[in-house]
Amino acid sequence: MTQTHKNSARSIPRHRPGPKHALLPMPALCETAALDRRSGMSGLVAAVPAAGFYLWAAYRQWQTLSGQAPANRSQVLTGTMVGALLHLVYLGLAMLGQPQINFALFEVGSLIAWVVVLLLLFSSWRKPVDNLLVGLLPIASLLLLIAAITDVQAPLPELSYALTWHILLSILAYSVFSIAAVQSILLWLQDRALKARQTRGLVQALPSLQTMDALLFEMIWLGMLLLTAAFAIGLPVVWDLKAQHLLHKVAFASIGWLVFATLLFGRYRFGWRGIIASRWTLTGTAFLILSYMGTKFVLELLLQQP
Repeated sequence: MTQTHKNSARSIPRHRPGPKHALLPMPALCETAALDRRSGMSGLVAAVPAAGFYLWAAYRQWQTLSGQAPANRSQVLTGTMVGALLHLVYLGLAMLGQPQINFALFEVGSLIAWVVVLLLLFSSWRKPVDNLLVGLLPIASLLLLIAAITDVQAPLPELSYALTWHILLSILAYSVFSIAAVQSILLWLQDRALKARQTRGLVQALPSLQTMDALLFEMIWLGMLLLTAAFAIGLPVVWDLKAQHLLHKVAFASIGWLVFATLLFGRYRFGWRGIIASRWTLTGTAFLILSYMGTKFVLELLLQQP
């Protein structure tokens, strides 16, 4: 090799990766973080007015229920529908606005609350369920605001077809049983008031005790069908209860299922109704809440496990 070639070879700078190249992805990371912040702010923009409409509709229905103002059903349902629409916008931003579905604890709670509101809106056209909005809309508002403020991320991995249906049916079942729980509280209050010979106020605003009782068991039957279907689809995909962190979830859900099955048998065999039915309904719903929300709270927030 000639001297000229040696000098030209030495003069060619060699590329050595340094700290500057390691910083190249930072603009992309900053852009992603900025998008996350904008998504969170957009979520709040939708969540706050949604909660406001929910609370206004609940207050308006409470005025009717307590006799403080004449009934105005169109105002209550319109406020609820607008709130549900804004709630849906929030869910789209918070759960679907990421590469993977965000299935964090409070996001799931907010989703269940939205399904509850939606079921009530559909049911209100043919069933006397308007008064349930007084108890359920404030809860939906609270869950929605907590989810929007905390903004926790828990990406959901890719799901099989069976597991997707299991999750959807479980959410529907929990939603129906949540409505049934509030219905059972109203039924219990109504039954107690009638036994105390109080015929004004709550008793006067609610449908007859027979109608309330029949509506409660319609909800329980629907919830049981959904929960049983969720069990039937979900259990075959379980391979290790401990490794999948499903032991407590399956145990509590099974107890809840048995509680409701016992209630339905007691209704058929012994004619259970009123306060007895309310107690069993609240007990079964409590176990179902523990089965998912309770175990997810411990795993996600206390143990920091997905």
